[in-house]
Amino acid sequence: MLKKFLGKEKGAITLFLLLAMLFFLIVLFSLFISTGNKSLSQTSEVDKIKDEYKKSVDNIDQIYNETLIENLSNILQLGDYVNYTYDEKTEGYDLLAKYSGYTTDQTVNQKSEMKWRILNIHEDGTVDLIGDISSSDQTIYFQGALGYNNGVYVLNDICKELYSNNDLGITARSVNLEDIENQMSEEGITARNTYIQSSTGTQYGNTNTYTGIYTNYPSLYAQENGSGINLSGTTEEERKEQTKQNGIGINQNGYTKPTDETSDQASNSLTVTQTYYSFSNIPANYFKDYDGSNSMTRDTLFNTETNYWLASRYAICNSPYASFGLCCINNFDISGNRMFYSEGKSNHGAIRLRPVVSLNLSQILPCTSDVADGIDTSIQHMHQIRE
Repeated sequence: MLKKFLGKEKGAITLFLLLAMLFFLIVLFSLFISTGNKSLSQTSEVDKIKDEYKKSVDNIDQIYNETLIENLSNILQLGDYVNYTYDEKTEGYDLLAKYSGYTTDQTVNQKSEMKWRILNIHEDGTVDLIGDISSSDQTIYFQGALGYNNGVYVLNDICKELYSNNDLGITARSVNLEDIENQMSEEGITARNTYIQSSTGTQYGNTNTYTGIYTNYPSLYAQENGSGINLSGTTEEERKEQTKQNGIGINQNGYTKPTDETSDQASNSLTVTQTYYSFSNIPANYFKDYDGSNSMTRDTLFNTETNYWLASRYAICNSPYASFGLCCINNFDISGNRMFYSEGKSNHGAIRLRPVVSLNLSQILPCTSDVADGIDTSIQHMHQIRE
């Protein structure tokens, strides 16, 4: 009877088995999909974590510098002394007359035991140190069109040769006008921009055009911001639009080595942009760190009782000629030494050198006590250099 029943229900049983297997496969597939979706979700979260980690790794230098600057901001202050030492040089720097424009060759010797102070702490984690200066330091002469053309290169090159530290990877250069302007407050920049040349009434950044015998210029001036040789404009605005690079500001153009080029003369007209300005007894509030009565930046840069070159050129709109020279600091004054006149005459200047070096914050070992650490008992907070 059982055999008869099984034979009769054989088709039903087969269908039942098929349906059961199908159900099992559906459940298995559902579990697979669920597990897969969970795995994908987990993979997505892992990828997000990886991306955030990668961003952190990629920005590790920035994060480190920001943290370092924040942590050291109350320890390292503008004007603090740092015990930086440079490679000793027994031989001086030979400055030939054919490059300085002066009448004789000069040998610039290394200054021993120079003290260094913090001039600037940058957002990228670098620190500028500036060497001290005194009225007994050696003077350096520049003259004429050669002095204008080569002055910036030579000043930087002298500092590089005499005050670098090769083991620490530190290359020295001369202090320049940009070092000062980067530290100026809004009041200082406004005073610069509104400076007017008394002889012509030409404001900083505006132009004046010279003709006839007053169209001589140092060869390098043709590359300068704001220069205009034989322009066709008849109004100041037209000439200003046509001037070289249509701008003002610090010009990094120059020679990659000293040149014996002197001067040229425009065949038609010479348009000059006023880039010279001067401040006598510069006020402390012209600087960002002015605290209501004083500025450490001003004291570091200006309170030297002497004068020194800035590795920056300028042009000045006089009447009836233009003049070209190198910027300088004279105790508390921003000024300049005229090298060349557009009527073809020349002049010379003889002042001092002041070097700057840049290094990373991580290279400075801060002094956290009020003791000079045995270096110089007259100096508080003498920070050290990590070897």
